[in-house]
Amino acid sequence: MLIPVAFLAAWQAAASPCALAEWAMARGRKPAVLDVAVMQVQERGAAPARLAWHDPDIEIWVRALNDGETALMLVNRAARAVSADIIWRELGLGEKRATLRVFDVLRRKNLGKIHGGFAHRLEAGACALFRLEP
Repeated sequence: MLIPVAFLAAWQAAASPCALAEWAMARGRKPAVLDVAVMQVQERGAAPARLAWHDPDIEIWVRALNDGETALMLVNRAARAVSADIIWRELGLGEKRATLRVFDVLRRKNLGKIHGGFAHRLEAGACALFRLEP
């Protein structure tokens, strides 16, 4: 089976998940190859991303979207896998509502309604991008 050269080149040039997530949060350069779900987050940005929490291993970034949703980016700066605990109230999310719908943008997976927050495991140097809906 022959694979068209253009397809192979695009596949090899695919942006890393971290490059896509950082661009969606208006924190990085536009990758050459984009993902539709990531583009939707980037285009709907209503405000600059803010660093909501960090320690030596994890950064949690939050960005308001123009439709009332929020984008949430997790970045693992450690050389080992870590688990990030996302707690709505500590990040200034869901003050009046303790349940948010969560969509994993990079994996295109609906995580459903989550009460209070959740934990997410990130491999070394990995990123995650979520859309939170009230």
